Amino acid sequence: MKLAFSTVACPEWTLEEVAAKAAQMGYQGVELRTLGPGNTQLACEPAQSDPAKIRRIFADAGVEPICLSTSWALHHKDPGKLHEARTGITEAIEAAAEMGCSFVRIFPLQVGVGEDRRTVVQRIASSVPALADTAGEHGIQLLFENAGSFCSSKEWWWLLDLIEHPMAGLLWNIANAAAADPNDRGGWVSVSTLNTRIRLAKLKDAPLSQGAGFCQLGDGEVGIRKFIQRLMGIGYTGYLTVEWDRAWFPSLTPAEEFLPEAHQRLTTWLDELTTARETNIKALEKNASRNAPRSRAEIKAELEKKRAKATAAQA
Repeated sequence: MKLAFSTVACPEWTLEEVAAKAAQMGYQGVELRTLGPGNTQLACEPAQSDPAKIRRIFADAGVEPICLSTSWALHHKDPGKLHEARTGITEAIEAAAEMGCSFVRIFPLQVGVGEDRRTVVQRIASSVPALADTAGEHGIQLLFENAGSFCSSKEWWWLLDLIEHPMAGLLWNIANAAAADPNDRGGWVSVSTLNTRIRLAKLKDAPLSQGAGFCQLGDGEVGIRKFIQRLMGIGYTGYLTVEWDRAWFPSLTPAEEFLPEAHQRLTTWLDELTTARETNIKALEKNASRNAPRSRAEIKAELEKKRAKATAAQA
C-alpha cells in the first residue's frame, strides 16, 4: 500500500508547497480537494491553476496527484440541479485526466424530507453509467465517498450492484462508516461486504464515544490499524489517504505537525502487519507441507529407512 493525504489538511499551502512537502514527508500521493472556480478558501485550489501545470508540479516532485475530490452530488430530485451536477462531474473528469489523476470523487449525498431511500438510490444509480463511460474514456475511475445519508456499506453494495460499471467504485471513509455503525469499527463489516469495490481508502480517527472531535491516527476509536489489516486480507494494494479537516476546522493541529506523525504511525503499522502476514504465510506453508499426502515412493523410502535403522540396531 502507498500513502497519501488530502489537501483539506493544508488549506494555506500552494500547490507547489503541497507537492514539495509531500515528497519531504515521504507521502507518495496527494488527494486534491476542489471547491470549484472562484474559491479562495484553499490556496492549493486545483480549479485556479492550469491542469497541465498541476501535472508538471507533481511530476517534478515525484508525487502522484491521485484523486480530484469534488463537492458534486447526484441525489438531486430537481432536474436542473441534477443536470448541473452531471455537467460539473464531466468537467472534473476531463480536468483530472489532464492533471494525471486516477480518480474523481463525488458524493451520493442526501435523502430529502419525505423521500424513500430506495428511490434516491435508484435515482443516483441512473445517473452514473453515462458518467462512468465518460470517465473510462479518459482513464479515470469515478468514486463515491460514503457520507451524508449514505455512510454504511449495505446500501453501497446495492447501489454499485445496480450501477454495475467497472469504472465506478468507492472511496471508503472508514471514520464515517464507523460513526454510522459501531459494528464497523476497524472495517469489520464494510471490508468484507464491499471488498474490491473499495478503490481508495480514507483514514481519519476520532473519539467516537465523545460525539465530536478528531485526533491523531490510532488515538481514537475508529480502528485504523484493524482497517488496514482487513484491507490487506482482501489483497488491497492501493492508497491509504490521510484526512485532517483543517480546512473546515482551522483550530486543528497544523499539517506540518500532524502529517509527519501520521506517516510515521502508518509506516510502522504497515511494516508490522506485513511482517506478521509473511510469518503466518510461512507457518501455513510449513503446516501444509507437513500434512500433505505422501506419494508411494516417499512412503516406500521411509519404510526402507526404518528397516535399515532397525537392522543396524540389532547388529
